[in-house]
Amino acid sequence: MAEEEAAQLEVRMLREDWHGPRPRSRTIYDAMRSYVDAVPRRPRTVQRLNRLLAVISNDAPLTAIDQDVLTQLRDRLLEPSASPATFTREIGTPLISVIKYAARQGWCPEPRLILPRASQGRTIFLMPAQAERLVAAASDRLKPLVIFLLGTGARAGEALALEWPDVDLVGRRAIFWQTKSGKRRNAELPSRVVAALAELAHREGRVFRHRRGAYAARPLGSGGQFKRAWAVAIQGAGLDPIFTPHALRHTWATWHYALNKDLLALKAEGGCASVAMVERYAKLMPAGYEAEIRRFLGDECTTVV
Repeated sequence: MAEEEAAQLEVRMLREDWHGPRPRSRTIYDAMRSYVDAVPRRPRTVQRLNRLLAVISNDAPLTAIDQDVLTQLRDRLLEPSASPATFTREIGTPLISVIKYAARQGWCPEPRLILPRASQGRTIFLMPAQAERLVAAASDRLKPLVIFLLGTGARAGEALALEWPDVDLVGRRAIFWQTKSGKRRNAELPSRVVAALAELAHREGRVFRHRRGAYAARPLGSGGQFKRAWAVAIQGAGLDPIFTPHALRHTWATWHYALNKDLLALKAEGGCASVAMVERYAKLMPAGYEAEIRRFLGDECTTVV
């Protein structure tokens, strides 16, 4: 027995002399830690990874993360009724991103995991008359925010993180730094948005505030920070509760295409990752509403949202 172990050790030493030390097998914990440390990640991304790591063993090698592991994670972390989109967002995308990162480091092969295809649901948006009713029903504090979201297509989190140094009322421009992609994005401000911002009493700190101060940080697009005020406005406007704050971004995009018929411009101005993501807005709006959209935005003589 001792002789066999000595022979194995000698073979290993000869191999290392020729090829160098054999790298140890990397674990999913190694990959997640390196992925998070490599560049700043969104807090929500880190939360999702921690949630996955609470189920997967820290010692699990990267090569053990297969389709069966994905299925186990779905069964343990999600409700049976969870949609394919939820599965992709909460489990599939973060896990595959980590494994792809690890593959680029040479720690494992490229992932071959399959995610369920989510069917594209109906895109909810407001007609100009509905948008006017919503603005009229909104509280004094919510009203400028609603106008801003409709006029710029900002996500709720992007708008609530906006600070006055990044707003140029004369140049009619706002700069978003806290975006979903992490990249700076500029937004042109229609006349009605400029007028709504000009009426705000303060010119320092966050642009949009509730009565006790700045809104708390939440995931982009959630709108949870003004949930109660939003519900009151929706009810007062006689609109279906299916309309969420994110529907205002869909509205902006739908209006933008109705006025400009330019998917590339819509992709760039909306901060979308691909043209495929904005194709859903093409031909949503019935013809003949261009003048109403421009009247709402206060830019009757322009062709750009």
